[in-house]
Parts: sequence; C-alpha cells; structure tokens
Amino acid sequence: MKHLQNLAQPGVLSDPTQFAEYLTFVLSDGATAVDAAKAMGEFAGVGKSIGQKDPSANLSITAGFSASAWQQMFPDRETPAHLRTFRPMKDGKREFPSTPGDIFLMIKSGRMDLNFQAAKYAAAAFGRIGQLTEDIQGFQYLDNRDMIDFVDGTENPKDGERTASVLVGEEDPDHAGGSYLTVQRYVDREELWDSQSAEYQERVIGRTKWDDIELSDEAKPPWAHNAKSKVIVDGEEVKMFRQNRPFGNAIEHGTMFIGFARSPDVIDTSLTQMITADAEGNYDRLLDFVDAKTGANYFVPPQSFLDSFDD
Repeated sequence: MKHLQNLAQPGVLSDPTQFAEYLTFVLSDGATAVDAAKAMGEFAGVGKSIGQKDPSANLSITAGFSASAWQQMFPDRETPAHLRTFRPMKDGKREFPSTPGDIFLMIKSGRMDLNFQAAKYAAAAFGRIGQLTEDIQGFQYLDNRDMIDFVDGTENPKDGERTASVLVGEEDPDHAGGSYLTVQRYVDREELWDSQSAEYQERVIGRTKWDDIELSDEAKPPWAHNAKSKVIVDGEEVKMFRQNRPFGNAIEHGTMFIGFARSPDVIDTSLTQMITADAEGNYDRLLDFVDAKTGANYFVPPQSFLDSFDD
C-alpha cells in the first residue's frame, strides 16, 4: 500500500486545502503528440517553481486527462483500462450533462495567490495545444461546509482505506498509482433551499446541520443524499474520495464535485443511484436544490508519468 502512495501524484491522496483552483482545457484538433510533449515539459516545472516560494503552503498541481486527450496526446502509451467519456444521465427534470474537457488541473494550497500564479503558468503551457474553457476558484467555507451550510466530506476514507479506494493497483500495472477522476460543477438554488425548514434540510442530506451527526436509520428517509449516493457491493460499502470545495460569490455559487476512485464504476454507480427514481419514486432529493452544469471523466496518472516529460 505504501508503494502505491509513493507512486501517486501528491494532490490525489492529500486532504483539500484552504484554496483550490480548477482549470479545464479542450484540445485543439491540430495538436500533435509532439506539441503535447512540449506542453507537458513546460508544465512539469510549474509546481516546483511556484511551490518553493512558500513550502508551508503545500502547493500541489494534480493533472488528469480524458480518454480522447490520452489518445491524442500520448498515442504511444497504453490507455488506462477503464478510462471513458462521462456518461450523460437524465431522469425527469434531473440531468447530469456530459461537457467538453480534455485536460483538468486541480491546483491546491494554503494560499490563493500561489494558486493563481501556478494557474497562470500552467494555462500558458497548455494554451499552446488547447483552449482554457473554465477556471474556477474554490475555497474552504467555515468548518469545511458547502454553501448550503452542511459539512462536506465527513465520510471520506482515511489513511490506508483511502489509498485502497483511490489508487489503481495490480489490476492495471502499467498505470499503478493512478486514479480515476470525475468532475462536476453544481450551482445551488439558494432561495429554494433557504426556504426549507432546517428539519427538512437535515432529512435531505441525512445528517444534522450544526453537529454533523448522521441520522439514525429510523429517521433517515430512503431519498437522503447520503443514502442514495452510497455504493454497496456484496454488502460492503465501496468508497470514493471527494475533494469537494465551494466556489462562487453572492450572485452564483455552488460546489465543485471532485471525486477520485480506483474505478470509474464507483462514481458512475453513485450518480446513477442519485439521479434515477426507484420503484418507490425515491431519488436523491438534494438534486431538487442543485443543478449540475458540467460533467467529465479523467485519468490522473502516477507522478512518474508527469516526470517523464520534465527535461
């Protein structure tokens, strides 16, 4: 297990930081593997250069690539076994769109200014082969709450369980230490949410609002968020690692869903359960109050993969 930890990009397993920046690039049709190698080489030094300005800020830059980007940028390297395009989902008025995204960067640290500077140089590097289509700044809100005022990430795996849940192992040895990543940007329907009673909000989430205590099985409805999003296989919960962060301002705000898993099937199953009404009509009622604006899948290769482009 320790071996896999040493292989991973540092930002994959570390906890979310006070500030984060999320960059999405779409590749140009004419970008070649040679162009990509040059961009990757330029990008490789960004984190080291910016991070050394304040080591205590713990800057990390995590890079992921879509299925189409992998084939275009790295045609001579084996494609990760389960890398595929995000599957759009729709049921009733609820929708999870699949949106363009070829390269995804998560820059996180304890300093917003360092994140911005790293983003600026990373954007210049990958701007040679594509277009930066989204740049979202995330941040820690109060005691790790989302913008609907509930604590986020309480049930995340820790230590060895996190490693086992997140990192590819012997099932795909060419990509051991990598991870599958699903990204969605959700916008809150704040006025509708705030009009609900605290008691109903707690039933929607499945936890108490101020103390962050999970509701008992008797009190928790089958449509609670933490019930519908949980993945159970053969009686055991299969975990993912959410590095979610709030984003936005007083006009528009929401949550960046940043989900890492050893297999993309885990997150796909979770999202399917959330959006699809079962025979009793139960779906994740949190989706009555948030709208998914984006959806994309990436593979986050091991650190050695990125280092191979560093001159």
